Amino acid sequence: MREEGVVKRDLNGLCEVIVRRKTACGDNCASCGGACKMNFGSVTAKNAVGAKAGDSVIIEMESKKVLLSAFLVYILPILVFLVSFYGIQALDFGGTASGGAAAVLTVIAFGVTVIYDRRHKSDFLPEIVKIEENT
Repeated sequence: MREEGVVKRDLNGLCEVIVRRKTACGDNCASCGGACKMNFGSVTAKNAVGAKAGDSVIIEMESKKVLLSAFLVYILPILVFLVSFYGIQALDFGGTASGGAAAVLTVIAFGVTVIYDRRHKSDFLPEIVKIEENT
């Protein structure tokens, strides 16, 4: 994943970078006709190139890490719920018991994801790879 942004401030080896969020229509607002507005977001990125506040930069993150993050947040809880619900229901427990147990296991899986995120947060930070030349 590669994005362009502007460094807002330096944070001791990290930078806060302002990036424009992508729209669902592919950023071609003239052809879309939708009423979406341009949104900007703030991202903390590793500052490996010595960028300073006001610099236009390119930030990058491995696609593998982006996909792993999406899996942990969106897919894993659904999988845990479905597998535990149907697994418990196959043991001839009622639907209420299966649903309750599956909900509890899903909350536990989410908790494990949160703990994993806190311990490996720096592994999932994008990195500034280039300072753009201002012309």
